[in-house]
Amino acid sequence: MEHSPFLLNGETLSAIEDLGEHMPGGFFIYKAEQPEELIYANRPVLDIYGCESLEAFKAHTGFTFRGMVHPEDYERISASIIEQIQSNDDHMDYAEYRIIRKDGAVRWVDDYGHYADTEAYGGVYTVFISDITEKHERIANDLAGQRATIEKIHAERLTFSRVAQALARDYFSIYVVDPETCHFTEYSSTEDYRLLGVEKEGDDFFNVSRKNMDRLIYPEDKERFMSVFTRERIMSILKRDGNFTTKYRLMVDGVPTYVSMKATLLEDENGSQLVFGTNKIDAQMKREEEYQSRVAAARNKAKNDFLANMSHDIRTPMNAIVGYTNIANRHLDQPDIVKDSLEKISSSSHFLLSLINDVLDMSKIESGKMQLSMGPCSLSDIFRRIEDITLLQAQKKSLKITYSKDRIRHFSVLGDELRIEQILINIVSNAIKYTPEGKTVSLTAEETEGVRPGTGHYRFIIADTGIGISEDYLPHIFDSFTREQSTTINKIQGTGLGLAITARVVEKMGGKLSVQSRLGEGSTFTVDLELEILEEETDREKKSAEHAPVILSGRRVLLVEDNDINAEIAMMILSQSGLEIDWAQDGQKGLEQLRAKGDGFYDAVLMDIQMPVMNGYEATRALRAIGGTYCSTLPVIAMSANAYDEDVQQCLEAGMNTHIAKPFNPDELLMVLKSAMESGTRAEQAHYTQGG
Repeated sequence: MEHSPFLLNGETLSAIEDLGEHMPGGFFIYKAEQPEELIYANRPVLDIYGCESLEAFKAHTGFTFRGMVHPEDYERISASIIEQIQSNDDHMDYAEYRIIRKDGAVRWVDDYGHYADTEAYGGVYTVFISDITEKHERIANDLAGQRATIEKIHAERLTFSRVAQALARDYFSIYVVDPETCHFTEYSSTEDYRLLGVEKEGDDFFNVSRKNMDRLIYPEDKERFMSVFTRERIMSILKRDGNFTTKYRLMVDGVPTYVSMKATLLEDENGSQLVFGTNKIDAQMKREEEYQSRVAAARNKAKNDFLANMSHDIRTPMNAIVGYTNIANRHLDQPDIVKDSLEKISSSSHFLLSLINDVLDMSKIESGKMQLSMGPCSLSDIFRRIEDITLLQAQKKSLKITYSKDRIRHFSVLGDELRIEQILINIVSNAIKYTPEGKTVSLTAEETEGVRPGTGHYRFIIADTGIGISEDYLPHIFDSFTREQSTTINKIQGTGLGLAITARVVEKMGGKLSVQSRLGEGSTFTVDLELEILEEETDREKKSAEHAPVILSGRRVLLVEDNDINAEIAMMILSQSGLEIDWAQDGQKGLEQLRAKGDGFYDAVLMDIQMPVMNGYEATRALRAIGGTYCSTLPVIAMSANAYDEDVQQCLEAGMNTHIAKPFNPDELLMVLKSAMESGTRAEQAHYTQGG
């Protein structure tokens, strides 16, 4: 049976946490990959381990599955779980093991687990856990009593069947099997089992049972059960783990009924006996199915919300691009207006690109793998772009919007410029969206002395006189994909990445996002960030750096690009800097052109990645394989829309010098080319930019 990937991410995890806190029993999720880190544990799990808080539980267990299991039991349990998952199409497992509570007490628990593949976390186990210490002690006492009874039976020449019959009252059925001769006796006290029409006694237990199961087992479970239910396989598992467990469905009165089978090997001086016990577990499996159904519903809701919400965030910069394009077209004879419009279109395109990168990288953000691109950052440029994007939004709603940065003393800082811009634009756009016509929105930036030397504490305050947030909803304002339900709000499209993602980005940067609001009066969002201050350039240096052209006259570059439009744009930009450009439409043609022109003809190669005939990776490897100083050191710059960290790493591994992502910033591309040609050798690290 094939299983689709289990969608576990920030959105569905929030729904799971809500469900988990209402479960009466213990429930946790952990990653299958070492060190088996926990993703979530509900309150009953903490109670089982005697921990008063999540922090205490983390300190006690290290927040890993290994830390939850008694050290003497871990290797056995880990191997057993893997064995069960690999031999079980529904990816279920069952285990019993000891734990050590915070107070030092050793307890027994049972563990019903389910393995699933997720895009955000890889392989994960979802586990239902309960304390069975009393039950285990009862069974141990029963076994001790049974052993005493057996000894008494031997002494009094009683039969083993009386003991099995007594125990059968707690089971759907019990089989006692001689592991050597495979002679068996079945004991059952339920009418349902007797109606199945199976043999009560006989020889060749395993073959007889397989024949019965061929008739009685649910068709979808047959192949899996038959593959594991052999004498050799079961005895091997019993010798390794001490017990054998499997689950399947029997057809009882035409209805599939979940059954759990457990087997144990009893050995003493008088010989050995295999004991198989079966129990109905329909109620437990129905709870699991109900849980999976709720998770699926939460997943579908999150997906639908995501698509609707992203529509808003993408339309925000697109609105500015379309609006200023129309303005420019209507004023073609007024260069100042056209220039201003083009600058604002560029700002909006810059933000739209960053937003698209975030959407494509959503799984990494949600799984905690989001990477910050730290570098020199201009707060002045950020404020300018924010104003370009949001001013038109506010004007369309007849809102008064103000921007204040008078209290900022240092505008040059070390930070992730795109993330800071994303945070502020998301919140300002949100304020505009939820503020009625005629009201006000403001963005105020302040700087005070930072906690660490050489840093500044930057506070960004976004205030509005809009509809406000109710006291009931305020605690949930940063929950993933949630919106307050009211007549006014329901008429407004939801936020794109959502305040939840914004809050996580702020947290990733070591900052804090807080909110104050009163219904009907407005809201104030405050972003606090600690940023390292960089040395400010003088106005003359800034202007010189901004306007100094990169001169590459007389240098030759081979452009390997299969898209005609992309090639035309690149050649036009590069030729304006004095470069001589040749164009090859795929990697094979590019390689042939390099060979035809000979060593020393080209100063650099701009290489696309996805191309027909021969892609960029293959072409670069073939070039480096030619050997010789020229082919080994000729700068090869990847210029591709493949812009993830792993794509950049693949470029370096293929032998490229560096990587620049499409759409590229012309000045940045020229600087990368100049740097690569001046160095003349392959760089150890990529110049990785997401365009501009």
